[in-house]
Amino acid sequence: MTYKSIVITIATFIALTVAAMAQSVEIRLCETNIYTYPLSEERGVQSALLQSFAIVNEGDYPVKLTGISFNLKDKQQVMNSSWLLPADISNSAKQSPQIGMLGQIFPSQFCNGKLLEGAKLASTETLAPGEALIFMYQPFVWKGTRDTIDISAMTERNGESQIDRTSIRIISSTSKTKILFPIEGRSFVPVAASFHTPHRWATIEEFAYDIVKLTGNNTTFQGTGEKLSDYAVFGSNVRAVADGKVVAAIGSGVDNVAMLKRAGETDDAYLIRLQQGQMQLLARGMESVLGNYVVIDHGNGEYSIYAHLKQGSVNVKPGEKLNAGAIIGQVGSSGNSTEPHLHFQICDDANISTCHPIPASFIGYRLPFELAPRSIQSGDVIETVE
Repeated sequence: MTYKSIVITIATFIALTVAAMAQSVEIRLCETNIYTYPLSEERGVQSALLQSFAIVNEGDYPVKLTGISFNLKDKQQVMNSSWLLPADISNSAKQSPQIGMLGQIFPSQFCNGKLLEGAKLASTETLAPGEALIFMYQPFVWKGTRDTIDISAMTERNGESQIDRTSIRIISSTSKTKILFPIEGRSFVPVAASFHTPHRWATIEEFAYDIVKLTGNNTTFQGTGEKLSDYAVFGSNVRAVADGKVVAAIGSGVDNVAMLKRAGETDDAYLIRLQQGQMQLLARGMESVLGNYVVIDHGNGEYSIYAHLKQGSVNVKPGEKLNAGAIIGQVGSSGNSTEPHLHFQICDDANISTCHPIPASFIGYRLPFELAPRSIQSGDVIETVE
């Protein structure tokens, strides 16, 4: 081997080593796209939520994560920027034990293990080989249109600064399937996709709706609320929101009277008892959480999911074809239900444990306290219009 060839070989080795180090950090996402939900359609204000992402050291050397940036783009032009600074990264590292526990309780929040596949959580901002940090709940709000979020991770490796990048597509459309509201008449939606209620912050139910009815006293129940029959929505008919075929139908589960708040029970005592009951349901699997439920395939890769139905009320079976408006069951309180209500959502898959929710394209409804039509938000009163 000549001197020249040795020099070339060494140079090649160095180049390959540097290249390997430059590719040692991966930004992992659970999704390839992210849906928006309007905050104010009249003013053109939209929102999106990046539920979780991971920075993973896949190389052979420690790397220090020094910053993360987010650039919201429209047609390749940066329109908004935000950052996670070293203090934010340090706080996320300190929360790794809680994030690890959350991943065990709600694996869907981290794409059922894929986000951390082959890696373990780090305890500091310096990631050893095979370590990762998970970042949760990055909200974005803007006026106008955006089509992409670019994510950049800044790191130090062997004294050298590096930047690794990825991007996620922003989708501002709603479901291709035009759907009816699932309960006729006047209803109340305490939980929808607004940021101030819990659905938006959970991967598998980000654009889901909890639906109840109000009594004349503007409460959800009469009497003490200790009986299912006290609740105005209990036993209300639930209808198929569009033409489709039933792919799942479970109706034998009992209504969960034990999770109703008891007369005289303090909020703190109820919360403790409720959390214990929810943990027991989660340990049994997603079907125990859903209670009695129906899933309908509407084509276009879109499925409607109806959960917490009344025991014995489900009157459809898998394979059955339905027309929009067909009665599929009644509102109950089965599964993880604090009181009778219908949990409803549109998903891209029949399996609620792994599906990605899609904002619904509702038709045939009005908001009686609004002057103009808009998307349904948490706290809205809904009236169906036939």
